[in-house]
Amino acid sequence: MSTLKNLPRRILNAIRGFGFKQWFFLILNVVLVLGAVACALGLRRVSGTLDTLTAAGRFQGAGEVRYAQLACYLPVDGGKSEEDIRSFRQSLENKMSEQSLEAAEGGRLYLDAYSGVSQLTIASENGGSTTLKAVGVGGEFFYFHPLRLRSGSYIKEGDLMDDLVLLDEELAWKLFGGTDLAGLTVTINNVPFVVSGVVSRETDFATEKAYTGDGGLYMSFSAMRRLDEDATITSYEITMPNPIGGYASGILSDTFPIGTGDIVENSSRYSLPHLWEVIQNFGQRSMRLNGVIYPYWENAVRLTEDYAAGLLLLAVLLALYPLLTALVLGIKEIRRAYRFAKVKIPEKVDEAVEKRREERLEKSFKEKEGSDGGSEPS
Repeated sequence: MSTLKNLPRRILNAIRGFGFKQWFFLILNVVLVLGAVACALGLRRVSGTLDTLTAAGRFQGAGEVRYAQLACYLPVDGGKSEEDIRSFRQSLENKMSEQSLEAAEGGRLYLDAYSGVSQLTIASENGGSTTLKAVGVGGEFFYFHPLRLRSGSYIKEGDLMDDLVLLDEELAWKLFGGTDLAGLTVTINNVPFVVSGVVSRETDFATEKAYTGDGGLYMSFSAMRRLDEDATITSYEITMPNPIGGYASGILSDTFPIGTGDIVENSSRYSLPHLWEVIQNFGQRSMRLNGVIYPYWENAVRLTEDYAAGLLLLAVLLALYPLLTALVLGIKEIRRAYRFAKVKIPEKVDEAVEKRREERLEKSFKEKEGSDGGSEPS
C-alpha cells in the first residue's frame, strides 16, 4: 500500500532525473495520445455529419422501444412497383401485430419512404429548360431527407393532387432566376406541373462530393410513372421497432425480397463492429457487381464510413505505443510491488511476532518480580 501511496512522488522524482532519451519517449507518448484523442473526436464529428441517418432517433423520441433505420437498394433491372410497397406494408403490419408490437393510439409504429429516378426534361414559363435525372418519391421521403425549405412546402404522399414538384436552388435559378416560386408552372416532358417549393441542397462535405447532378427535381413517384412507364422503385427506406439486435433487418430480409440488392442498417453505420467490417473489406467496396446504382445520399454515407473507418484505424495505431508503454510500466510497477511485498511483509510479520514475544516476556517478568517483592522472609 505504501508503494502505491508513494507512486506519484516516485514518478515526479523520476521525471526530474530524466535525460534526453527519457524526455524523448515521454513527449512521443504524449503526442501519440493527443493524436489518438484527435482522431476519436474526428470520428465522432464525422459520425454526426449526415441528417439522413437520424430518422430512427427522431422517430423514437423519448419512447422506450428502440428503433432501427434501414435502407434497401435494388438493382436497376429488379426495381419495385408501388403495389409491391403496399403489399410489403401489409405483410410488415401483420408480422408486427403477431409479435404484439402495436402503435400508440393515434400514432404510427413505423415510417417508410421510397424513390426511383428517371431522365426527364423540365421547362419553365420564361423559356429556361434542362434535362436531368428527376427523383420520384413516395411515403415520408422528406422525413428521411430533411432538405431545408427556401420557399413553399414539401410534396407529400397524401396530397390530393400529384402534379406538384419540388426544385432545388440550382434548378430554380436555372429555370426562373430566383427561389420564391411556389405556385408557378413548369412543364415536364411537355406535361404541366405546379412548383410546390424550393429546397437547399445539403452542405456537408460528403454530400457535396457525392451529388453530381445539374439540379434537383422531386415529384411523386406515381406522376413519374405516368411520364415514364419504365420507372421503378430502386430505393426503399424504413424506420421501425428493433427491440433486439437484428430484429428489424430480419423482418425486412424475410418480407421484402431484393434479389442481388443491398440492405443496410443506417442506425449502426458507425458502430465499431461495422467500421471494422469496412476496414476489412476496404479494397472491395469500390467494386459493384450486383447491378445496384446507389443514390447520392448512400454514396455520401459510404464516404463518411470510409473516413470514420480510417480515423478509427489511425486512432488505434496511434494509441498502441502509449498503451504498450503503460502496460510495460504497469507490469514493472506490479513486479516492484510484488518484490516489496515478498520481502517487506515477512519482515513486518517477524517484527510483529518478535515484538509480541518481547511484550509477553516483559509482562511475565513484571508479574514474577511483583510476586517476589510481595513475599517476606520468615
